[in-house]
Amino acid sequence: MDPVMKICLFIMGGAFIFVMVFALIKGLIISKYKFVCSKCNEEFHPKWNQVMFENYFGYYFRIRCPHCGNKAYQRIIH
Repeated sequence: MDPVMKICLFIMGGAFIFVMVFALIKGLIISKYKFVCSKCNEEFHPKWNQVMFENYFGYYFRIRCPHCGNKAYQRIIH
């Protein structure tokens, strides 16, 4: 294998591992917060893998409510 190709694969692999570790840490931190459903107003704690790659805007994450099944932007309660 070409040395340039090895360097490219090494850099891409490192970037992939960095992104995955960052997403895992984000998921573990955000899962500690309570959320309130925008439809049924029930409070819940999401699983870490639910919030790893989900869209968010400020204090709102697009996750599924475990009570009613509504997948919408749910608000974090501090």
